Amino acid sequence: MCVVTYFQHKDCKHIWAVVTEPCGPWMGFSTCRNIGDGTTKETPKFYRTKMRPCPRCAEDIVGRMYDRNAVRVVDRMGWGVKFGTGPDEDDWGVDVRFGACGCVIL
Repeated sequence: MCVVTYFQHKDCKHIWAVVTEPCGPWMGFSTCRNIGDGTTKETPKFYRTKMRPCPRCAEDIVGRMYDRNAVRVVDRMGWGVKFGTGPDEDDWGVDVRFGACGCVIL
């Protein structure tokens, strides 16, 4: 399974995710079947940085595109709690997710 790490730039506050340990050659967001499959994963690492360039700002300023298989800019993040029989998306239960705007029950 690919390992994903999150970064937030200290100046622009943009957040992006990077496949820091691919599970195979050329594996990433577009090609790894374990990303976005609905199974519970460990909480990813999250770093605040000034040294790593923000892919969104670098694209706006320099005009270069970033590899969307290895890097994804995060639009919004939220965390939640699962009440039910198991941790995975397909298990019986209720997901309560907390976003920036409040609480959402799915």
